[in-house]
Amino acid sequence: MDESEDVNDTDVGDAETKVDDANGQSTKLHRSSTKKVFGGVAGGIAERFDMDANIVRVIFVVLALVYGLGVAIYLAMWVLVPKSALAGSVETEVIEESSHRRMHWLRYAVALGVVFFALILLAVLHHGPRAGKGLTFLWLIFLVVLAIVSLRTPARRLTIRRFLALCFLGFLSCLILASGVFLLMLQVIGVPLEGGSGTRAWHPTSPAEVQRAYHGAFGQTTIDLSHVHFTPGTRYITATQGVGILLVDLPANVSLDLRTHVGIGNVQRGSYFVRGLASGTSSTAGSATSTTRLVLNLQVGVGQIQLRTPFG
Repeated sequence: MDESEDVNDTDVGDAETKVDDANGQSTKLHRSSTKKVFGGVAGGIAERFDMDANIVRVIFVVLALVYGLGVAIYLAMWVLVPKSALAGSVETEVIEESSHRRMHWLRYAVALGVVFFALILLAVLHHGPRAGKGLTFLWLIFLVVLAIVSLRTPARRLTIRRFLALCFLGFLSCLILASGVFLLMLQVIGVPLEGGSGTRAWHPTSPAEVQRAYHGAFGQTTIDLSHVHFTPGTRYITATQGVGILLVDLPANVSLDLRTHVGIGNVQRGSYFVRGLASGTSSTAGSATSTTRLVLNLQVGVGQIQLRTPFG
C-alpha cells in the first residue's frame, strides 16, 4: 500500500510538473487562450514575461492616449501574433473561481456607488457641501484600493453582465467625482448653497416687507422691488444664488449702488445702467437727487444675474 501510494504521488507530481512546464515553457510570443478580454494580446505578453496581464492592459491604455498608439499596436499584434494552443485547464478553473468571486465584489462596489451618490445628493440638497466633498474623497480612495486589488488578482474572462456592471460603476464614479469637483468649485467661487431650490419669488410692496438677505440654492430666484416706495436713507440688501438665475426688478427714483459677482456666467442689465457693469464690478445708477440709497450685493455661483428696471 505504501509503495503504491508513493508511486501514485510520484505520478501526480510528474503530471503537475508537465502541466507547469506546458504552461510556462513557451518562449515565443503568443496570444493567450485563457487570460484574454478581447484578443488575448495582453495575456500572451504577460505569460511570455511572467507578469500580471492587468499591468500590460494598463500600459496599452496609457499608450492609447498617445495619439492612439496603443490601439494601433494592439490591433497589429492581434493580426500578426499567433494564438496559443495550450488550454491550461487547471489555470482556467482558478480563473473561473476568481471571476465568480470578483463578480460578487463588483456587485458590492456598484451598490456602494449608488449609496455614495445618493448621500452626496442629499448633502447638496440639504446644504451640506462639505459632507458631499468628504464623501467624494472617500469614494476616490475606494476606487484606488479597488484598482490595486484588481491589478493583484488573476485576469478573468469578460462577460456581458460584468461588462455592464463595470460600465455602470464607471458612470457612477464619473457622477460622484463630477459632483465633488462641482462642490469644490462652488467653495472656491465663494457663493453659498443656501435657501431653497426651484423657482422662488418675493414681491414686497412696502419697506417693512423687504428682507436684508435673500438666498437660493438651485433654480431661479426672483426679487421684485419695483413696487416698493423706500423711505429716505440707505438700505442694504444681499441676494445670492448658488446655481441658476438671480432676477431682480429694481425700483425707480432711488440711488442704486450695485455690487455684482458671478463665478461662472454673466450679468444682464437694463439700458439704465452704465455699459461697463459686469461680474465682479460695482456701479452707481439711478436718480442723483434721490434721498434714498439702495445698496445691492448680488452674487451667483454658476448662472446669471438679470437686472430689470422700469426703463428697460
